[in-house]
Amino acid sequence: MNNNSIDERSNRRLILVLFILSFILLFLSVKYSLFKLPSTKSITEIKGILKETEINKGRRGSKSLTIKLNEYPEINFMIGTIAIKQTYLQEFMNENKSGDSIVLFIENKEYKRKILKSEKIPFPENYLYKDNIGIVEIHNKNTEYLSLNNYNKEHRDNNYLAIVFFGGFGLLMLFVGIKGVKYYNTNFR
Repeated sequence: MNNNSIDERSNRRLILVLFILSFILLFLSVKYSLFKLPSTKSITEIKGILKETEINKGRRGSKSLTIKLNEYPEINFMIGTIAIKQTYLQEFMNENKSGDSIVLFIENKEYKRKILKSEKIPFPENYLYKDNIGIVEIHNKNTEYLSLNNYNKEHRDNNYLAIVFFGGFGLLMLFVGIKGVKYYNTNFR
């Protein structure tokens, strides 16, 4: 086998990988752009008595909050690392102790899948997060710690970043793939 046919074959593989990668990245960008944020019509109110709260620390200083309620002992209600930025976390931890009343709002689909269990939990969530439910709003009688508007604002900003990131790299891979095709046509045809 000569060196030219090896270069031609590796060039074709590289072009194919670049196009596949660009379409995957562009698909993820479109998926983030179509992601629907919760509205007042798509959330359900959960009232309960606090059993325990825990701040989870992740890598690179990220935090999340896990709340357990007496009414749903097997469920972990969570405020994730994105929405925690819009949450008055210190006030929540200082003002609410075990036995206090709290009002949470969660998405309807989470309520139907994980509390009512009337819908099937999709893969891979059924294995990874079957007992975790994301909180979109939380307050007690006096204070709102996370509002739906703040939750949506933070997630919208995160979605914009993801769209720019995946879309930018997808377009870059597509551009490099097109340049690879031109190079292939001039050197191997």
